[in-house]
Amino acid sequence: MYHEVFTYVLLGALAIALVVAAATDLKSRTIGNKLNLAIAAGAPLFWWASEMSLWPGVAIQLAVAAATFAVCCVFFALRQMGGGDVKLLTALALWMPPSNFLSVVVITAMLGWVLTLIMGAWAVANSKVVGARPIRDTGMLIAFTLVAANFASGVVGGPRLTLPSSLVGGLGDDIGMLFVAAMAPILLLAGVTLASIRIIKRHEQQLRVPYGLAISIAGLSIIVGSTIFNLPSNTIAG
Repeated sequence: MYHEVFTYVLLGALAIALVVAAATDLKSRTIGNKLNLAIAAGAPLFWWASEMSLWPGVAIQLAVAAATFAVCCVFFALRQMGGGDVKLLTALALWMPPSNFLSVVVITAMLGWVLTLIMGAWAVANSKVVGARPIRDTGMLIAFTLVAANFASGVVGGPRLTLPSSLVGGLGDDIGMLFVAAMAPILLLAGVTLASIRIIKRHEQQLRVPYGLAISIAGLSIIVGSTIFNLPSNTIAG
């Protein structure tokens, strides 16, 4: 009983830390090292409270965190993530079971994508580049954002617009048409992404996207909304 209560306390503390991380990232586009260190340092207490075994439990958590850090370092080198974002996602990997952490990564990617487009539309709307067409390009980015938001919502289990069932059923058993229908969303999303990047670059905008906000929301959605709270204490992190 004591371990279970302490587990809930630690998860509550993690939720508060993620809210702070989101707020500081929005305010200053930075996430403090002390905050990330505190989140990482709390993980061993969570392992103990959830009665996780050293092998394979803790070993898996460390391996997932190490892999996360390695991959994120690549994005950092490509200037697609900030150092604070890398540390925050790595620290969060120490807490989450692999299946839940995969959900965090997917939600983060979807939120980060939509957030980038929103910020891109705002920046282009205020563009001062001579010869550019901010009104037209802003309208296009807003439309692209709606497409991305619809897709992202569907991926994370939220509401979305879909093709009418009559249209899908009309494809019948034609393999070629079914393949085209399956590939169409992928090609559309690729086109939306590439076109958005081109528009933003045309207006010479350098976006500083607060990915810490996306990471924090993703982590909070798992902590609050998943079955993690309903599992026995010895299986929460395993």
